[in-house]
Amino acid sequence: MLKILNKIEDVFCAVSLLLTTLILFVNVVLRYVFSASTSWAEEMIRYLMIWITFIGGSVCVRHSAHIRMDFLLTLLPRSVANLLTRAVYLIAAGFCGALIVYSWQLVEFTIEMEQTSPAMGVPMWIPYLAMPLGSALMVLHFVIAAFAKEAN
Repeated sequence: MLKILNKIEDVFCAVSLLLTTLILFVNVVLRYVFSASTSWAEEMIRYLMIWITFIGGSVCVRHSAHIRMDFLLTLLPRSVANLLTRAVYLIAAGFCGALIVYSWQLVEFTIEMEQTSPAMGVPMWIPYLAMPLGSALMVLHFVIAAFAKEAN
């Protein structure tokens, strides 16, 4: 099940990045070659980038690709460094857990207010949903990393 989720994250980020690039390219061509542009392109790109940021954050956690300062870890014995790394992962999972709670409140608020985006008319809870969903995925990957055989 985890492999399927990982694949979905990877494919989602790749397809979203490709779509963002294509929409941006088409909009630039329309604007500078034909002196016309779409009204929805910039908004769509913004929302795709939000989703890429949060789902991509989860992918980065899975691959231990987030920037970290490991100078202290290199000075400590391997077992202590491993324990400290696990503690940091659990603290990060806790932070992401808090982000889930507060961002879900934001999603609920936008649902209640029935707010829509100006150009596309998309319900605003859809872009905001990237925060709790991406944070939940990060919690999952931080907890898996914290309890892995060897913490990275």
